[in-house]
Amino acid sequence: MDMREKAIETVIERIDRYQEEIIKFLQEYVRIKSTNFDFVENPQEGVPTEEETCQKWIYDNLQKWKIFEKIDFWEGAKGRPSLAAVLKGAGGKGQSLMFNGHTDTVSVSEEQKSKWEGSPWSGEFRDGKVWGRGAVDMKGGNIAFLMAAKMLSETGIKLNNDLILTLTIGEESGQHWLGCDTILQRGYKAPFAIIAEPTNMALWPTLKGEIYFKITVSGKATHICNRNQMVQPLPYGKERPGVSAIDKMLKIQQEIMNLENQWALYREHPLNPQGGMFININTIKGGESWSSQPAVCEVTGSTLFNPDLSSDEVISEIKAAVDRVTQGDYWLKEHPPTLEIPWYIQLKEPVNVSPNHPGCKALAGAHKRIKGVDPTITCGTSTTDANYWFPQGQDSVIYGPGDITMGCHGANEYLPVDQLIEASKIMAIMMIDWCEIHSFK
Repeated sequence: MDMREKAIETVIERIDRYQEEIIKFLQEYVRIKSTNFDFVENPQEGVPTEEETCQKWIYDNLQKWKIFEKIDFWEGAKGRPSLAAVLKGAGGKGQSLMFNGHTDTVSVSEEQKSKWEGSPWSGEFRDGKVWGRGAVDMKGGNIAFLMAAKMLSETGIKLNNDLILTLTIGEESGQHWLGCDTILQRGYKAPFAIIAEPTNMALWPTLKGEIYFKITVSGKATHICNRNQMVQPLPYGKERPGVSAIDKMLKIQQEIMNLENQWALYREHPLNPQGGMFININTIKGGESWSSQPAVCEVTGSTLFNPDLSSDEVISEIKAAVDRVTQGDYWLKEHPPTLEIPWYIQLKEPVNVSPNHPGCKALAGAHKRIKGVDPTITCGTSTTDANYWFPQGQDSVIYGPGDITMGCHGANEYLPVDQLIEASKIMAIMMIDWCEIHSFK
């Protein structure tokens, strides 16, 4: 048996032997609230934020392990810290590997709390699952890579190159400048990174991009009794008393839906199922009175687009769709709608790592070693911090235990512990195969 095989068998055996410790660590992690600061009602000045308290708890535990050569802890904003722990390699011919996850969670609404079985932060281990807010999104994934590194180190394995473990905040509110961006700004980079968001143990080397937009159409208000004079021919020279902004917006919405249909038919990506590129109309607001024709109509929307496209390409197509309606409508041509794109939320560029990337192949091999089958390789169903890392040159894929159907952002959130243990083993094997073994006592 060669050194690699012996090391893998040893670390797998250790993870099996210390399952109870791994589960308890996740339970404790869940019990420490870490609600994203933006979702906390009436935060108290001078009191540590939940994000800070939880990140400090992780930091203290990593210090106690005494396996890391460096543990960095800093604030992106007051009370909103991120951290990085480095397991230093021997400097051989291996290549460094980075793992990432976010500690912040969404809040628990009163409605969700009323439907929760027990406390939302109980960390209860029941029916083969750990229950509580953050269990699946994404404290379970964080524990998987943290414990994988701990078990690997405690078996006496020394890697050739660095292993970098990072935990951020601000992800749930899209505040990448406070969290994931600061990781790269402080110099933590690697040829390959794994973000352990819940994928149900599927490998996501690609993620769609995301853009939000707002369209405002102006009409001309008048009494509802004048509807016939708005939509039918009038005598020569007579001015129309009103124009419905909602009617005009409907024409734009129909053209946007036509664009969506064109994407479904002709826009293709090998990992994104056909029809996976689409546009949403999320809100619509029109009119000022139930007895008047509307003078203004406003919609907001969003689009999720294929990984091989840039936001500039998609924005130009949406602008062209609105312009086609504008140029083809006499009223809109003289009173053009306003299109704000991107709007409100910063756009997210897609992630487009090749499934043939050596890191993907190594991770797929580790998965098959534990699961006995190749992983499902597909385009992610949601956006993550990888959407901010990839445009900055950090190759990142998504892979982790649990699924968003397991109470994620809802009531009764949970993570099956069998996936937690499997993910820990797979991540430990990935660490060995990617960073390579320098020595094994």
